[in-house]
Amino acid sequence: MRAASLAFAALATTLTFSTGAFPRAAPRHEGSGRTARAGLGPAALRFGRSIGSPTEGHLLGGSHLDETPYLRVVPVYTANDVRWGLEPLVTMIDRAARQVRRQFPDAITSVGHLSREGGGDIDRHRSHESGRDADVAFFIKSAGGRQLLPGHFIPFRGDGTAPTWPGAFFDDAKNWALVSAFVTDPDAHVTHLFVAVPLRARLLAYAERMGVAPAIRVRAAELLQQPHGSLPHDDHFHVRIGCPARMGGCVENPAMRPRHPPPALAHGRRGPQGRSVVTPAPTAHGSTLPPLPTQAPPAAEPREHDDDSDSEPDAPPAAMTAPIDDVDG
Repeated sequence: MRAASLAFAALATTLTFSTGAFPRAAPRHEGSGRTARAGLGPAALRFGRSIGSPTEGHLLGGSHLDETPYLRVVPVYTANDVRWGLEPLVTMIDRAARQVRRQFPDAITSVGHLSREGGGDIDRHRSHESGRDADVAFFIKSAGGRQLLPGHFIPFRGDGTAPTWPGAFFDDAKNWALVSAFVTDPDAHVTHLFVAVPLRARLLAYAERMGVAPAIRVRAAELLQQPHGSLPHDDHFHVRIGCPARMGGCVENPAMRPRHPPPALAHGRRGPQGRSVVTPAPTAHGSTLPPLPTQAPPAAEPREHDDDSDSEPDAPPAAMTAPIDDVDG
């Protein structure tokens, strides 16, 4: 009888902790750009809850993305503290920023909006409502290769130049390192990575020139898409993760597929993602590819400009009203 009682007590304790009935203190991770939040309510999951869809939803018990030496908030987007998200999203951004920093010691990743602390509507956005979306600025460099840190997002053409900021260039190496970190993240599952078509082509061409593994290029080609019925996303990446497994109330939007897949990367099967806390994406039919590495090898950065001067270009134009991030995903 006593043994049965002990077994029942152990089972009850296990179930209690697994459902989050005992909220945990919010741990602060030294050297990390995230502060985890305790769940709001006895049934909250340890990394928060995404309720509803990215375009009509809320966020409970999310995590906050903090600035660090390797990660900053673009100044025009600092107001109202729109830097909350599910823990898998926030920790993925922090990991990606640290990974880029390891490859390029001077690199600082710049972010815009995530979600509000409780989710819901954000002015000039159709999405970002449920803690699974984030805007991340492009890495920008001068002709001499120095990173530039403007106060707002800067649009780029497919040739890597900035029409509104002469002398500023799209940094292929750092931007690819960021994309690679997102698509190979071992914990979070990215479902969308919105970017303008000409920049998508530029990034994939760079990855091919640098000999990046085919499995990573296929995955990137599937995720890098320009959203339909919205602005072209020529001044930032918009990254979205999937609903965590067994998270009731979280709504996935239908997967977006390109109308004209790139011929060399149109088919393939996603490799294993390692330990994951999110629902796996549907598997594409086609030839089997090798498993995705957890980290792409660092690539040497080719020089694209003959100007050896390390001077920065003139200041970018003054920040205008933030554009509508009107994604249809």
